[in-house]
Amino acid sequence: MLDPDHVYLLTDAKQKKRIREILTERGLASYMNDTKWRELCRGLDKVPFRPAYQVKYVHADAPEPVELQYAPTYFGDWASTPESRLGLHIEWVKIAPRYSRYRGRLVTPVIQDCSSELIALLARLRLPFIEQGGFVVLYGHGSASTSI
Repeated sequence: MLDPDHVYLLTDAKQKKRIREILTERGLASYMNDTKWRELCRGLDKVPFRPAYQVKYVHADAPEPVELQYAPTYFGDWASTPESRLGLHIEWVKIAPRYSRYRGRLVTPVIQDCSSELIALLARLRLPFIEQGGFVVLYGHGSASTSI
């Protein structure tokens, strides 16, 4: 879950300016805007569950969380107001389109998969994503060398 007190809540012009400086320094172009993030968050209501994700912020060296399970045991915290949780500061979001539902110690968990629904949503919204090793990577920013 994202920490609401973290700097990525871009509430003032100084923070936004710093993020834009980092984008310029790293040569990153924006692939997403507030409208696209909003459409994504609304569209996720139609997917069987809100998938867990790993996010890489433009100002961070490592993604959060550091590791993302193939089939997490938790759902993603996709905010209803994407500007407060997603947006300008996001380099990419790695989505695990599976959920592992615990059924007991002696019973194998049930793996729910929403890959086809998620990919259909991203394609319908024309969002910049790739499939990579069973995950879906959605780009908020990228460089000329980013292959989408």
